[in-house]
Parts: sequence; structure tokens; C-alpha cells
Amino acid sequence: MSQLGVNGPFLLAQIINFVILYLILNRFVFPPLRRMLDERKRRIAEGLAAADVARKEAEEERARLMAQIEAERADAQRRISEASAQAERIRADILAEAQREAEAIKTRAVEEAEAEKQRILAEAHKQIAELALLATERVVRQSLDESAQHKLIEEFLSETSLN
Repeated sequence: MSQLGVNGPFLLAQIINFVILYLILNRFVFPPLRRMLDERKRRIAEGLAAADVARKEAEEERARLMAQIEAERADAQRRISEASAQAERIRADILAEAQREAEAIKTRAVEEAEAEKQRILAEAHKQIAELALLATERVVRQSLDESAQHKLIEEFLSETSLN
């Protein structure tokens, strides 16, 4: 081996030193280092698990909030529909009331017009009767008694009503 440039006793000393160093490291350094690495691995796993739990909770909360928003949206839509229906009913009621009032006004106007017509006709009959009586008195130049006057008036009115 010396021809290859390897010193045998020095190599043996190096091997023994390496084994002693490994045993010392294995006894005093590796266990705390392993514990530290295991602890770090455990903390990382816990952090990942906590992050996963937080993510799942956030998704559940988001789903719950979306369901709540959808329920509120449906409730608002229902309220809008109810308000629209109520407004339509009120509009129909107002229109019906206006039509009833218009009919009542129209009926009153027709009744008042008919009453006025009857009053005017009665007044016209009265005036015609008075004029006929005056004309008859002038023609006859005499006064008629009251029963004869009424008889003439009735005849005259019946003739004018027919024409």
C-alpha cells in the first residue's frame, strides 16, 4: 500500500479516530439534534394541520355566509313581490272606487238634469196655461169660471203634449 501512497498506520489511526468521533457524536450530539429536528417536523406538521383546519373552517364559513346571503336575497325578492302585489291591489281598489264615484256623480247629474227638466216643463206648462188663459179671455172677452179655466188648460196641455 505504500507504493500507492497510502500510509497504513496513519490510515488505521484515521479510521479509529473516525469511529471514536462517530460514537461521541452518536452519544452526545445526534440525539439532541434528532430531537430538535423531530420537534421542528412536529411543529411544521401542526402548523400545516392548523392551516388545513383554518382553511376548512373558512370554507365552511364562506358556504354558510353564501347560504345566508342567498336566503336574504330570496326573502328580499319575496318582499318585493308582496309589495308589488299589494300595490297592484291598492291600485285596483283606487280605480274601482273612482269608477264607483264617477258612476254616482253621473247618476246624480242625470237625476238633477231630469229634475230640472221636469221643473222647467212644469213651469213651461204653467206659463203656457197662463198665456192660453189670457189669450182665451181676450178672445172671449169674458172671464171664465175656475172649473172652465181648468178644463181649457187640460185640453190645451193634452193637445200640446201630443204635438
